[in-house]
Amino acid sequence: MRGRRVSGGRPVQKVLIANRGEIAVRVIRACKDAGYTSVAIYAEPDRDALHVRMADEAFALGGSTPGDSYLVIEKVIAAATQSGADAVHPGYGFLAENADFAQAVLDAGLVWIGPSPQAIRDLGDKVTARHIALRAGAPLVPGTKDPVGGPDDVVAFARENGLPVAIKAAFGGGGRGLKIARTIEEIPELFDSAVREAVAAFGRGECFVERYLDRSRHVEAQVLADQHGNVVVVGTRDCSLQRRNQKLVEEAPAPFLTDDQRARIHDSAKAICREAGYSGAGTVEFLVGNDGVISFLEVNTRL
Repeated sequence: MRGRRVSGGRPVQKVLIANRGEIAVRVIRACKDAGYTSVAIYAEPDRDALHVRMADEAFALGGSTPGDSYLVIEKVIAAATQSGADAVHPGYGFLAENADFAQAVLDAGLVWIGPSPQAIRDLGDKVTARHIALRAGAPLVPGTKDPVGGPDDVVAFARENGLPVAIKAAFGGGGRGLKIARTIEEIPELFDSAVREAVAAFGRGECFVERYLDRSRHVEAQVLADQHGNVVVVGTRDCSLQRRNQKLVEEAPAPFLTDDQRARIHDSAKAICREAGYSGAGTVEFLVGNDGVISFLEVNTRL
């Protein structure tokens, strides 16, 4: 079978999946449907895992933990080169949202199946992502333009914009480095806690602040974008049922949205992706308040 071109680039015939488990199995099945040869990678404990047995080829990374196998960029690139793969699909988790990994794949002369390294960097920085959303005309609650210098800045923002406020790690995610202040008095302690948590989880402690939408719903738009500015929203999902900021249930399509709200979310998601120069599959997240107010939250550079 002749290789197909990805976004007008080089032909692709063999894809290495830089992941394991369910997502690797799904990508392997997609490769089979598309007529591509699939290449799995594995750490020693995963030698007999389903994704290894399903793939057309499999290469050992060595190591017994993700930290010394799937998360080592050099090992993954070496496996791709050794296998003769044309392209790398990161799946989700592990290195999927690592701009340095995306750049390493491109530098190795391989096709990166995902957004550009620059888009990953820009949207992974929550402050830069807010700037992109503002330029795109997306709805946003009041927030600081840049990371704050300390708790006094948070107090000043709260006095001007009202409580509650969200103190957020600029390079955070998954609820880590996120603190909700409902009184002025607790802001200094919560700010220090957010910084410590951000440093421990992400290696960086910068935090910004925005008005918190209390008892809001969490609605996400899944997008597909090409390299010519074409973006489509393939669906929405409601992820409001959470425990400790971790999603428990996702319902699709998102219920209880008016036609106007759904249109606003779709249009904003597409505009943000165009402004960021985004290509590939991604998730644009929003909060919908009790009063119907919609606010952009973040972009995950994956589904």
